Amino acid sequence: MISLFISYLPYLLIGYFLFRSYKNPIFIMGIPYLMYFGPSLFFENLSLFVIPFRSFDSIAKNADILLFTWLILCWIIFRARTIKDPQNILKIKFIGKKTNLIDYTIFFLILITSIGLGIVLTEYFAIFNVFDKFFILISMFLGFFIIKDIALNTELESLEKFLLNIVLLNSLAAVLYLIHQGLHIDIYTTDMEYQTEIVNGQVITRTFWFMPVLLLFSVSFLLAFRKKNSYLAYSLILINMLAIFITYTRSLLLNAVLVFIFFFLLIGLKNKSIWNTIRGIAVISTAGFVLFLLVSMVLPANTEYFLSRFKDLKEKPVDEKSNNLVYRFYKTDNVMHKMNTTKTLFGYGPVTESQTPFVKVVDAAATDMVWAEIVFRWGTVGSLLFVFLYVYSIFFAFRIFMLNQGVVAQFALGFLLTLVSQLIEGLTSITILTPNRIPLSLWVFGLLSALSITLKKEVNEKKIIKNQPEVVF
Repeated sequence: MISLFISYLPYLLIGYFLFRSYKNPIFIMGIPYLMYFGPSLFFENLSLFVIPFRSFDSIAKNADILLFTWLILCWIIFRARTIKDPQNILKIKFIGKKTNLIDYTIFFLILITSIGLGIVLTEYFAIFNVFDKFFILISMFLGFFIIKDIALNTELESLEKFLLNIVLLNSLAAVLYLIHQGLHIDIYTTDMEYQTEIVNGQVITRTFWFMPVLLLFSVSFLLAFRKKNSYLAYSLILINMLAIFITYTRSLLLNAVLVFIFFFLLIGLKNKSIWNTIRGIAVISTAGFVLFLLVSMVLPANTEYFLSRFKDLKEKPVDEKSNNLVYRFYKTDNVMHKMNTTKTLFGYGPVTESQTPFVKVVDAAATDMVWAEIVFRWGTVGSLLFVFLYVYSIFFAFRIFMLNQGVVAQFALGFLLTLVSQLIEGLTSITILTPNRIPLSLWVFGLLSALSITLKKEVNEKKIIKNQPEVVF
């Protein structure tokens, strides 16, 4: 029964998105997003999505390039469906009225990545590996523009429906994750367990291989749009929070708590009511405590193990066996100090382990902190641009949220919470440089960039709600 479920679920999900795309073209993008979810929805083994590279075995193994290929294919289909005038299909203006500071930051990052390619090609002769890595890194930025273009040609209502479906996908993955890792009913067939512990005679396993990939985004989106589907929203928030708990990841749980705190602070700030903020935090704290008690009764061994990991923060020394934040900073600092001084400005670029064995050390450090690889690949200049991209986008989303009402404000709030959580998560995770997901790693930035342009257009066309304050960009 389980094997049939594993075999047919990916095809059912593909069929669902294809069916929805008939009336709503943006749903064709469900295919690359399903690939983005990968093992969590049993999507990584479908031979159908290996067809484009059947004749190129070395590339076929690279899921990033495969994902980018399907992203482009679905984008072409989307534009063919949505652009009525054939002459306008190829008219994509990346510079001009549809450009903002987020876009220019991406342009500069593309430039630095290209400079890195030039530096590598002057030093090494194994160009095929270098070009493979270069295209993977570039796909991150090109994916940004693809997502932005799709959002610009989609009504906000349709975009909301699509993102809700992505949240539903993540929630489905969360349920499967809870069954497998929480209840120990084998759904995923893998021997890639990250950690195994025995607590009170019960085996507790940890793995990130099939963990839902959008837990924090799902919580952020559901909080922002909770009023439209209150019961559904709160139910899905509960599912995603339980999945966060069952990861046994301290930083992820603390990050989720911060999302809730930021949410109530932002709502209170916009409504100019401290009482609403205090009440909201009090209610969610009480609900969280009650939920924790219920979980501790149903899953006592799991709860004990999770609490023991917080106890480890005080007891374990800061060394190679430690997994705390201090040691993560140490590893990142170690990468920076071992870098060649000639590479500190623009980084090492798309170099691979075959050219520089130090890449292996960087990859290990980046798993615990994404900034290790950002510094290595893009150097000081690129790292500052990434920091600027996050900080500016967060304040940009904050401004849109504060000055607008309705669906625009909801989108801005969801993106704001997501970007804050992603920035914090980057201190303990690889986030935007996670292998097999790089082409879609900047998709939230693309949606935010598109949102600002859509809002500008509405202001210019005087379609905004009466008495709504005009936005100044």
